[in-house]
Amino acid sequence: MKIGAREADGFLRNPGKAAGALIYGMDGGQVRQRVAMLAESWLGPQADAMAKSELTPEQVKEDPALLADELAAMSLMADKRVVLVREVEDAHLPAIEEALQRRAPSNFLILYTNDPLSGTSKLKTWAERAGDIGCVPCYKDEGTNLEGLIRDTLRGYGLRANAEVMRYLASQLSGDRQIILNELEKLSLYLDEEAEEVTFEDARAAIGENNDRSFDDLCQAVALGDVVGLCRLSDRLLLEGNAGVVLVRSVMRYLARLEQLAQLRAEGMSADAAIESLRPPVFFKAKPALKQAAARWNLQHCADAMAMLQLLELDSKRHADQATTRMAHGLMRIAALPGQPRRAA
Repeated sequence: MKIGAREADGFLRNPGKAAGALIYGMDGGQVRQRVAMLAESWLGPQADAMAKSELTPEQVKEDPALLADELAAMSLMADKRVVLVREVEDAHLPAIEEALQRRAPSNFLILYTNDPLSGTSKLKTWAERAGDIGCVPCYKDEGTNLEGLIRDTLRGYGLRANAEVMRYLASQLSGDRQIILNELEKLSLYLDEEAEEVTFEDARAAIGENNDRSFDDLCQAVALGDVVGLCRLSDRLLLEGNAGVVLVRSVMRYLARLEQLAQLRAEGMSADAAIESLRPPVFFKAKPALKQAAARWNLQHCADAMAMLQLLELDSKRHADQATTRMAHGLMRIAALPGQPRRAA
């Protein structure tokens, strides 16, 4: 069953008669947070560690019956159990369906992945149509959702912030939810115990630049033809443990926006008006770079880039051991599509 953004927290706090859930999205921190929240809702607070069993994707592939055995097993130490499968994918679906047929009523299945799962995903389609499986997407916190998360988190620390400080925090704290929460905790520890309001100086001193913005910087480097910058950023992100597919899909999303702008400009709209029409709105600091990139990319460039990105995604999965070299080379070819790329950082 499809769980909308407004119903997500309610489902996570009380899954009711559901047999399991699929939690997915590129916001890894939000995925982990929601997996933990759902597991606690089913097991109760301070549950025994033995009440949870987690399987890797390799284990499910090599021994599909293992998942069925885990989901059917009764615990001698706890009333309820949670069985988790991380980085789940379409290939696991037959084993999942078989396991659910043997599920003990006291057991709950949590499937999760940092993959955004496209509309063609068999796993996502199955979960959305199943009556007893909650399908929970984890979208990147942006706009009013991001400001709400920041405001609620600060309130939990007994703090408030004015509109200017909120705008600054929202501009710095983008991306992975766990990083956002960690940064806000750091801000609360930075302030005096008697402080009640976060000033702009406090926010700037404690928060600084968020490393997650490297993904945005990578996308801009590709779009602007900054060869040196995209090589440096792609190497850094891969060496930090990010999968190649995550880099590719970030660039895909950025190119999709450039494609929207190209279409609007082809219809006679000015670049500024086209950017203002985008939803969700573009943060004001990102507008100059987006406008500069939009001047380079037309509809044909975008279509060619999307086709090349799909091939690069497959390549990143097949040749993970050569990821840094092959990713940089692939992104360089894409950056060069609208014209000669710049060589200076």
